[in-house]
Amino acid sequence: MNPHWLPGTTINHGELIHPPRPVSDLQLSFIETGQPLDWSELRDKWVFVVISNGDCDQQCLSQLIHIRQLRKALAADRRRVERIFIQLPDTADHTPVPPPMAGLEGTLLLKSDNPGTLQAVRALFELEQVDASSHMFIIDPRGDLMMRHNLVQLKPKEILKDLEMLLKASANWVQGE
Repeated sequence: MNPHWLPGTTINHGELIHPPRPVSDLQLSFIETGQPLDWSELRDKWVFVVISNGDCDQQCLSQLIHIRQLRKALAADRRRVERIFIQLPDTADHTPVPPPMAGLEGTLLLKSDNPGTLQAVRALFELEQVDASSHMFIIDPRGDLMMRHNLVQLKPKEILKDLEMLLKASANWVQGE
């Protein structure tokens, strides 16, 4: 396709991550059981990700509620969406307190167990440039980190519009590819 035919701007409200980055190499484990996450179980799903450095404070809890509400607002398409919370240690000698799960059932609670994984998470999600406490990240059904939304600056309707467009555009993707 001739690049001059493409529009000069996009209509999305979130920030596209270009190029999309695969997440399958991230070695995260479940907070409760310590079992490793198998990324292939999330294949063919859109994944909303919230990241916390240290304890899940009120702002973190607010983000988790926000992504729960966004998922609910997608109506029938919500079955195509999963939610992940990644908790990073704030210091080496402090074990962070996970969020209370009342009302957040279905959110996968994950942690980074070792310094290598911690560095990989920080690099993949660009946490040196982006404040994790104000962002929601999106992983596409092929397992690539592809977008982030600033939950403080954007209105819920703007984020929902982006999500609806993504789900509509991917409705006919062949599963497993």
